[in-house]
Amino acid sequence: MDAPRLVVVDTSAAVEALVAEADCHEGYVALLGSIRRAKGSIAYSELLEPELVEAAYTWDIRRQSPGGWRALRRDQNAQRDRAIERTVLRAWRSLAGEQTSVVIPIRAVVDASVEYVTDTGLGSYDAVHLATAHHLRAPILTHDRFMIRVAHPAIPVITLREEAQ
Repeated sequence: MDAPRLVVVDTSAAVEALVAEADCHEGYVALLGSIRRAKGSIAYSELLEPELVEAAYTWDIRRQSPGGWRALRRDQNAQRDRAIERTVLRAWRSLAGEQTSVVIPIRAVVDASVEYVTDTGLGSYDAVHLATAHHLRAPILTHDRFMIRVAHPAIPVITLREEAQ
């Protein structure tokens, strides 16, 4: 596959690229590297960074309490490694900063994201990512099963999820 000139990255793909233990980590890192080498750009909604912090927080809580993580997640007194959130943001900004990045404000995609929520059943966060791809007329890089299913053919999907290939 040729590297796209512009691709929208959603949170699921960003997490795969950032977490060394993720199933497709090496593949997503290689794909983002090929985009960079081809002088392409990545784009993402400004929502991505808070979502990455939430993903890191949830990962840390699940690691501490695999069976009771949901209750612990809402416990503000829970002991956890708060540095993990800063670490994930530094890692993302480093990865995104290695190539040209375009950050799209949520305001620019609100109307389209509302349509995606009602038309596809996507959650609001995923709808914002899909609306960002729609706004830029660019493919979306995702590892999310539901996004893969509902985005195509309206938005070209790039994924390394095996069952979607």
